[in-house]
Amino acid sequence: MIGFTESDATNARTLSAAQINDFNRDGFLTPLPALDADEAFASRRYFTDLLESMQNMNDGRNAYAIMGYHNRCQGIWDLAMHPKILDYVKDLLGPDFVCWTTHYFCKLPGDERRVPWHQDATYWPVRPTDTVTVWLAIDDVSEDMGPMRFIPGSHRLGKVDWQPAKGAVALQQEIPDAERMGEPVDNLLRAGEISLHTSTLVHGSEPNTTDRRRCGLTLRYIPSSATVKAGAERVLNDAIPCQGHSGDWKRNSRPVGDDLRRIHDAYRD
Repeated sequence: MIGFTESDATNARTLSAAQINDFNRDGFLTPLPALDADEAFASRRYFTDLLESMQNMNDGRNAYAIMGYHNRCQGIWDLAMHPKILDYVKDLLGPDFVCWTTHYFCKLPGDERRVPWHQDATYWPVRPTDTVTVWLAIDDVSEDMGPMRFIPGSHRLGKVDWQPAKGAVALQQEIPDAERMGEPVDNLLRAGEISLHTSTLVHGSEPNTTDRRRCGLTLRYIPSSATVKAGAERVLNDAIPCQGHSGDWKRNSRPVGDDLRRIHDAYRD
């Protein structure tokens, strides 16, 4: 059930055939330009205000908690629908796709949490496992800030065994000794740039030991022909319709304003 489907370069318009071949081989592409300088500045200011608003609610949520708010926050919706980002995704997924979830991964200065080596597909209820994740850099990401790290080619291994993670972690699954699969590649980005990776790619990150924030917004896209595992049908109601047919996914409308009221119990201190 967990596997990788190659992208077809035949109808690509934004990515080159060589880039799509690299994505098929490695499981990721990075870095790619997305937002211009003014848009990058605005997206950084928007997240800063959003995080402050959430923290002022004083309900125990931490900096990772803005997950799944794309149908409640206009600014997140707009980033998920950014034309440049959709052009990249279309080249990998084809003309019919939705954004089914989003998540800000924000490592505050001195954050001791690490993101253990993992595959996204083992967390998610969508099938087939053809999600393409756009990781949009809200802040600059340097080598000392705990950047996301990829194991090239690991996306072709199918489901990789994992164990419960221990210590200060942001996610609860951990693939032990992942470096045995290959040499990790650091995902170093400037604010406004993106990376693309597939949901079966093994990746993770170390703590942010600097005095600077390191935030990225993940935007997760899947062909609209996909569906969900039994018991997770509610996920079909949370999609942003992007391009083409929406299949079984609900066609939600752009939200008005930003509603940050708590919608789940994940990421509470």
